[in-house]
Amino acid sequence: MARQRAQESLGFNGFSGYYGSISQGYGGFAWGDIDFMNATYWEKEKTGWCDTGFQNVIRGAGEAFTWSNNGYTSYGVFESASTSETFTLKSMIAASGWETAQPFDFNTYTYTKGEGFILKASDTIYLSQKRELINFAKIGNPGDFKNIAAVEIISGTGKYGNTCTYGRYSYTLGNQMAFDNLKVKWNGQIPKFSGKFITTGLAIHEHNHAMHITTAHLTFGDAHNGTAAAPHSDAATAPNPQAGFHTELLSLANTHAGDLTGEFQLPAIEHFGA
Repeated sequence: MARQRAQESLGFNGFSGYYGSISQGYGGFAWGDIDFMNATYWEKEKTGWCDTGFQNVIRGAGEAFTWSNNGYTSYGVFESASTSETFTLKSMIAASGWETAQPFDFNTYTYTKGEGFILKASDTIYLSQKRELINFAKIGNPGDFKNIAAVEIISGTGKYGNTCTYGRYSYTLGNQMAFDNLKVKWNGQIPKFSGKFITTGLAIHEHNHAMHITTAHLTFGDAHNGTAAAPHSDAATAPNPQAGFHTELLSLANTHAGDLTGEFQLPAIEHFGA
């Protein structure tokens, strides 16, 4: 008798609060450095946001997003909750949270007992703040997203985002990818979370840490004016007003809870007030 193949569409709805950790086991996955955000966050708190990727992607009450551990890139991973179950990634609605022409690397992995995760494919997708439907069957080589055990999402550096949120010279910058309506087809039953990550072979980040805001550094606005996946450039001298000078807050590596002040790259007037 053939095994039943389960299909799921994950909408990231039903989580309480503005944002926080996705419940481990949700949709059959273990989640690392991928959180949920509800629309109430910008409806009640960040009411000045406009045309961000978060607002454009959402298709219900909630969505998911990758977040930054080091201030320069965002990293997210979701893996099968069981080594005996693999899946095919079908599609998602996605956008860059803050930037345009921003590359995101999607690394897929298989799993072999005794060896851990083995890289299968690495494909780069460029996103803006406008939502896009990603059909993974059309990305990379045939089979890159079929019969896999884990997916990593790693951000690169894009170009300036919109100015409608903060006005002239205060364009949005940041590293997060927002996504919703994640469609998955399992090769068997949807697995149940066992209580821990498999992790072998992945540079996985632990989940559910307490976040700490550390220091601020100054950055030239044109540090983002390109598509190379390079860190922000530290400012040695003050630029002119047109350079888009801004400050950034950095978080300690491997830390996170719920206060996203240091995760979202906002203009200087917002960095220290929330």
